[in-house]
Amino acid sequence: MKILQGGAPKCGNFWLYQILQQILQRSGQPISSFIQRQPIYELAKTWDLNYPSQASIDVLDITDLQYSYRISSIFRMPVEDIEDYVSQTDHVWTHSPICKRSGELLNLFDKKVYIVRDPRDRAISASKYYTSEYMLKYYPQEERDAQRYLEKHFEELMLEWVWHVYDHLRLSRQHNIHIAFYEGFLLDFQQELGRLLAYLGLEMDEAQREELQEAMSFATLKSNNPKHLKKGQSGYWMDQLTDEQAEKADTIAGPLIRYLNYPQFKGQAMSYATEPLHQDFDELKQEIIASQQPLYQS
Repeated sequence: MKILQGGAPKCGNFWLYQILQQILQRSGQPISSFIQRQPIYELAKTWDLNYPSQASIDVLDITDLQYSYRISSIFRMPVEDIEDYVSQTDHVWTHSPICKRSGELLNLFDKKVYIVRDPRDRAISASKYYTSEYMLKYYPQEERDAQRYLEKHFEELMLEWVWHVYDHLRLSRQHNIHIAFYEGFLLDFQQELGRLLAYLGLEMDEAQREELQEAMSFATLKSNNPKHLKKGQSGYWMDQLTDEQAEKADTIAGPLIRYLNYPQFKGQAMSYATEPLHQDFDELKQEIIASQQPLYQS
């Protein structure tokens, strides 16, 4: 079974990767790796990376012009033959948005899993990550304070999320993409795990599922990856975003937030919809564009 997992940065991709790896291992599925066969791998294991297993993960970047494989933010090489690359791995992680090459790539994998997270929480998490000691080491920038970074880049972070998520939702039926929810694993792990197992066509007994949940608890993962994982919460945007930022989030992403049944206002209970009300993505796109019009009016 070949699995491609995707998601905008800081949407729970690391958590999803670990969960999928555990499922494959515990269900006896083969797990081959492209990067672990490359000469750079042994050297990369000695680098100061963001978490211990980072050098061993098959990460793929996709653009209109090129496929490339990479190790964190440090090493990147072009993929000359994408079919040969996929033949050497069973689990690939990508942050790439949909582009002209995406259809070709999606067709090469048996299963595709895309993780979604509330964009307001994600923006806060991304701001902390981009101003972390690790990122500043490899991508130095003047702004080192997470709160000020958020203030400067909030609109950019929200726009990135909107179109990254929209395009994957739009293609989810055509390419049989499973939509997983960060909040689902956080608030009802067994239910979200059950949805994922059903999509993968794999079974685990109750004891195995409970063991997996314990192994994949945020506290356990954070203790092993303290630089990469911070809070593991949902809805903290309600306390940390200003009213102005919350309003801007609604302007930029409101239609998609409501489509996914995330809370619209501060004070509402966390919610999300695994089965959206409709599949009319042309209508949804027009709603998003109309909502964003104030951004472009002088």
